[in-house]
Amino acid sequence: MILFTLCATLFVINALTIGGGYVMLPMLQEEFVMKHHWLTNQEFLDAIAMGQITPGPLTVMNAFIGYKIAGLSGALLAMASSYLPCIIIVTLVAKFYYSYKDSTIVSASFRGVKAAVIGLLAAVSITLGESSLIDPITVTIAVGSFAVIAFTKLEPTFVIVGAGIVGWLFC
Repeated sequence: MILFTLCATLFVINALTIGGGYVMLPMLQEEFVMKHHWLTNQEFLDAIAMGQITPGPLTVMNAFIGYKIAGLSGALLAMASSYLPCIIIVTLVAKFYYSYKDSTIVSASFRGVKAAVIGLLAAVSITLGESSLIDPITVTIAVGSFAVIAFTKLEPTFVIVGAGIVGWLFC
C-alpha cells in the first residue's frame, strides 16, 4: 500500500506542477513530511542536498525519498512515477505548443505563472532556511552562495561543492 501511495503522490504532483521541478518542493514537503510523516524535515533537507550534488537533482531526490520509504523498489517506482506524467503531458501537448505560443492570452498566463513560481520558491526557501540556517556559519554559507550565484558567472556546481567543503571545515 505504501508503494501505491508513494507512486500516486509523485504522479499527481508531477502531473500538476507547472514551472519547473523546484516548484514541487513545497508540495513534496507537505506530502512526505507533514501528511504521511514518511520523512522528518531534516531527512527531506538531506534529500534535497543529495539531489543538488548529483546530476538530475530532482530524480535523485525522488529516488532518495523512495528508497527511504520502501527500499530499492520504492526508489525505482518513485523515479518512474516522476517521469511518467512528464512523458504523457509532453507527448500530448507538444504538437499544439507552436500553434499557440505567440498568443497574448498564453503570454499573459505565463507571466502570471512565473510570478507564482517565484512566490513558491520564496516560501520553500523560508521553510528550509528556518531549519537549515541554525548558526552564523550556515547563514554565512547561504548568503555567500547567493552572492556568488547572483553576481558572478560561476557554475552552481562549484558553489555547492565549495559550500560543502566550507561546511565540512567549519560546521
